[in-house]
Amino acid sequence: MSENDRVLIAGAGPVGCTAALYLAQRGIPVTLIEAGADLPIDLRASTFHPPTLDMLDDLGVVDKLIEQGIVCPTWQYRDAKEGVVAHWDLGVLKDDTRHPYRIQCEQYKLTNIIVDELRKMDNVEVLFHTCATGAEQDERGVILKIETPDGPDALHGKYLIAADGASSVIRIGLGIDFPGLTFPELWLCTSTEFPFEDHFENLAPIAYVADPEFWFVFVKVPGLWRLLMPSRPGETAKSLVSDATVQDRMHQVCAKDGDYDTYHRTAYAVHQRVAETYRKGRIFLAGDSAHINNPLGGMGMNGGIHDAVNLCEKLARVWHGDADDRELDRYDGQRRPVAIDYVQQTTMRNKAMLEETDPAARKAKHDEMRAMSENPEKAREYLLQSSMITALKSAEKMA
Repeated sequence: MSENDRVLIAGAGPVGCTAALYLAQRGIPVTLIEAGADLPIDLRASTFHPPTLDMLDDLGVVDKLIEQGIVCPTWQYRDAKEGVVAHWDLGVLKDDTRHPYRIQCEQYKLTNIIVDELRKMDNVEVLFHTCATGAEQDERGVILKIETPDGPDALHGKYLIAADGASSVIRIGLGIDFPGLTFPELWLCTSTEFPFEDHFENLAPIAYVADPEFWFVFVKVPGLWRLLMPSRPGETAKSLVSDATVQDRMHQVCAKDGDYDTYHRTAYAVHQRVAETYRKGRIFLAGDSAHINNPLGGMGMNGGIHDAVNLCEKLARVWHGDADDRELDRYDGQRRPVAIDYVQQTTMRNKAMLEETDPAARKAKHDEMRAMSENPEKAREYLLQSSMITALKSAEKMA
């Protein structure tokens, strides 16, 4: 296998783009490939947590992201009948992060910002219409098999980062198991210009609304409100995005005269899975190829960006001779436990709280959350965890 002195990255989502920019800024040649004709317009992820903003600040792109998003210093946990249960103020994290707030901004805006930066750099090539189909490796390098409009081809490099999504062909080809579960219900995401803030008292830009029969989530992005809602038994992806179902659900959230105008509607299955390993030789999994979880709490994309920065810090040290190959094992040793012990457990707990059916249990959880939000010390501890700062600090101590 001939060696080519570059890092190959499959997938130009937020994770792949962040990895490419980090490495390129440190003088490492990069080839970033994307199966589509352009950057994907993916509307699922839109929350950027404080430590993620710190990382993007270090890469020099956070100001442009903030310009295109909404600064959200507060968020809420609500009950469909009681209203606000807990109002969380991220300002208590002012000594823990340079960005004590969330930014609400669709993830594709970040990838566009980063690729604009990559195009200014001589050590980066971005290839569209280039689909990863598999990978091989030996002790000297990797071969990434690709499909292009001109037919099959191959790229050569020293290392490969597989940021090619939950159905990663690279992970599957390597035989890495992806254990976990798939929720029985589908989830519906819609967006509308309707001013929900005029109909819900003191509605924060991010609000999780609990109800044992019909929970939902409000997320404000520039110009639109996004709604996340679960399906009912027997509904299919096709029926869930139908006009009748979408209008029924949105009127259940907030009754109004006439139909809602929607700008997008998506039905998708939700999983909780973590790969059995994030490293196999010179090939690394990052983002959704390594772990997927339900979106409650906005931890999926953020965790993937944290993967990219953690891995690329180590790759850069090895590349420049400041560490040996054992340094790369620390990536799996640090990031995989975070996915299992923090992200998976937190997102599952978030879902359980929203749909709790036992009245006594619901009251106890609401009382506990209300008390935490009103105590600055306990609120800070809770927000350190929900903002993923605790997980990052824990990872620093691992491996």
